[in-house]
Amino acid sequence: MIIIHADMQIKPEKREAFLQTVQPLVAGSQAEDGCLRYTLTQDVANLNRFTMIEVWADQDAVDRHNASSHFTGFFKVSTDFFALPLKAEKFTAADV
Repeated sequence: MIIIHADMQIKPEKREAFLQTVQPLVAGSQAEDGCLRYTLTQDVANLNRFTMIEVWADQDAVDRHNASSHFTGFFKVSTDFFALPLKAEKFTAADV
C-alpha cells in the first residue's frame, strides 16, 4: 500500500478557484482502480493550507494516476494557485 500526503499552501486570492479546479481531480481519482482513499483536507488553523491524502493499492496504481488526464490537467494550471511549492511525502505501508 502506498500513502501520499501532498501539502498545498494556496494563495488567499486563488482559494475559490483552487477549490473549483480540484473537485474533478478528487472525483476522477476516487474512481480509479487501485485508489483506496483520495481526500482533500483543510487545515483548521490556516484556511489556505490543504493536504491531499492518497492511499493506493500499489505503485502501478500511483503510476496510472500520475498519467491520468484529471491529474495532468490539474497540474497544468495548479502552480498558479500555490503560495509555496507543493510538498509531497510518500510512505509505504503493509496491509493490516
